[in-house]
Amino acid sequence: MAETKVKLYEAIALYHPDLEEAVLKERADRIEQVVREHAGNVVSTNMWKKRKLAYPIKKLEDGNYIVYRFTGDRRLLPDLDYIMRYDEQCLRYLILDVGQYPGMTRGAKKTEASQ
Repeated sequence: MAETKVKLYEAIALYHPDLEEAVLKERADRIEQVVREHAGNVVSTNMWKKRKLAYPIKKLEDGNYIVYRFTGDRRLLPDLDYIMRYDEQCLRYLILDVGQYPGMTRGAKKTEASQ
């Protein structure tokens, strides 16, 4: 049987600006629940609250951001994608593979010769 790789992921979701804090908390709890159902671990959930958008989306100038950092294997990604895609209050979302856990850094690695 193939070994599953645990990776660190980061997801950011942009929600409608008129949502109340309790509703945003429910959305965050739902995402955390899906991660745990797939044997993942939620590293952090940051609610950035309402922020000005760089450009209008669906005629809206503001939006509520929630940033999730979690570990797990890639099999949980389709469920997260489904939840965010079909949530009518989620204006945009992005799920990123930050890297292999615990080696969370990206970019060029220093070698002893270049130091």
